[in-house]
Amino acid sequence: MVESDTKSSFDRLVAGLNAEDRLAMLNRINQMDSQNVQLVPETIDSETNVTLQKKLQNESIFYRFLLWLRALFDKKTVEQLYGQDLINSLSRKINTRFPGTIDYRIKSLDYIFYERLLTIKEAADFFKVYFNYIEEAPGDFYVFLSSFVAPELAEKINAQADPFLLPFSKPITPELRTELAKKLDDILSNMDKDTKLNMYSAVSSANWLNKFCMLQYLHFISQFTNVTGDAFTCPYSNALMDYNELAAVFANIHPIQNEVLEAIFLFSQRKHLTTNAQDKDIEKAVKEFMQKALAFIGTINSFVNNVPIRNLGRVLNNDFNWQPGNMEGAEAWFPSFRSHWRKIQDIRWNDFAREQKKMMLSENLKTDFGLEEFPTMEYRPWLKLWNRIPFNRELTGGFLSWFCTEKFDKIIPDLNIVAMEGVFYKSENRSEYSEGLNNFSNANVMMKELLRKLSPEGEYGRIFDDFATNRVHNFQVQNQIESMMKQIEDTVKDSISLFGKGARTIERVFYGFFEEQKDGIHETLQNMTTIRGRDNRRFLDSLISTRQLLKKTLAYISELEPIDSIQEN
Repeated sequence: MVESDTKSSFDRLVAGLNAEDRLAMLNRINQMDSQNVQLVPETIDSETNVTLQKKLQNESIFYRFLLWLRALFDKKTVEQLYGQDLINSLSRKINTRFPGTIDYRIKSLDYIFYERLLTIKEAADFFKVYFNYIEEAPGDFYVFLSSFVAPELAEKINAQADPFLLPFSKPITPELRTELAKKLDDILSNMDKDTKLNMYSAVSSANWLNKFCMLQYLHFISQFTNVTGDAFTCPYSNALMDYNELAAVFANIHPIQNEVLEAIFLFSQRKHLTTNAQDKDIEKAVKEFMQKALAFIGTINSFVNNVPIRNLGRVLNNDFNWQPGNMEGAEAWFPSFRSHWRKIQDIRWNDFAREQKKMMLSENLKTDFGLEEFPTMEYRPWLKLWNRIPFNRELTGGFLSWFCTEKFDKIIPDLNIVAMEGVFYKSENRSEYSEGLNNFSNANVMMKELLRKLSPEGEYGRIFDDFATNRVHNFQVQNQIESMMKQIEDTVKDSISLFGKGARTIERVFYGFFEEQKDGIHETLQNMTTIRGRDNRRFLDSLISTRQLLKKTLAYISELEPIDSIQEN
């Protein structure tokens, strides 16, 4: 495998497509649309974090005396009365600066807050779809994200811990596998400061957006009622739980880079990415997503700018010392990140073992079969699709299809003659041979039929052609493709199984024909020296040659099946 192909396949394991092509595409998109809307945390004035006790100390002596005097009559503490005064003052300020947010006279969230809540729910609904993919495979996403914000990390791993750095001539051992795993762990555990900072910042941004999407908007909205007209309001007491959860998220806003948004979108689309990231459809899809995403980021900013998160929380909780809760952080990202990198390295290790085994077998291909390289199936219409479809029977399917088209028709006539004209000493040998020949023939017929279906005129070929030209790339189409690929792989698997069963049966009978040392079960033919008359010598030589061909073919298939299994797993 040449270096560029090796690196390309490594990039696709990390990010679904070649890193250089992807970055070039995103650079073009960002140049076409220079808009970069950042989330901005709530502006906090100098008094927002001042405690009630500290603020009370700075009040005038006269005001504190009045509070003391009121406390005598109201049977409350000075701090309780002062806190209520502050809450009332905050309520009036909010009512003046952010009209329609609250109606402090009846202690309710007002209609403008309700309308703003609806707008951020719309934003959450937009982003939530993409986080469904991330929640299924967080480690996979973190690695994918790293290819956007810290591409140097994948480059370092590729240069120091990729199994394909090893020569194919080097025997693979558990010790070698452990050594590579240790190199990977060392790289991940010792990321440089900038890489670690970029990753943590990006993960924190994605984590914040996910928490924003997970807020219980429907429950919060359901607390509002329209007592009069179209104005929806909600009593403080009904809003308290939902608001406090919302405040914990909005008080811990993280800026979200364009690269994080692009990664979130493309992660959901990896199965639909073409091998060529220059594809205009992908660029169009990313650009459309970014325009909508940045517009919704603007919606979130508008909410932050028009809702005093902390002060409104103080009013709703009737507690001047109230502070928003802490949002669960993204500190747990690294174990998932490291685990998925290990998974990628395991895949690469299996790929290396597969390629090494192929190389060792390929050295004898020319001698045994006159082949320069492993054959492939004549028709592989899935290669025309927009996404990368794995075919997990590549080697065995290719080898059996070659045998079927190049060898079967040449050897089957003489094999049939044995069944029709051979005089067996034992009738059970005849029955066994007939069964083996039927299995052998059926395997080849099954493979020929599959090749016909895969041809441009065949059923599979036409369907794949429709998929390749269909501009609708949705889950239904993807599921249809995966279902059809499974049918094809199952057919190859069944053909291989039937071929092996038939060929081994024929070999057992041939053992009795040609070996002097019998096994006590199989005997030669009674007419071994006379079958086909004058053509006897050529006929027997043909059977001997066929026997050798079948033995070699079985040997290769037995070696190729585990390699295909490595790819499948």
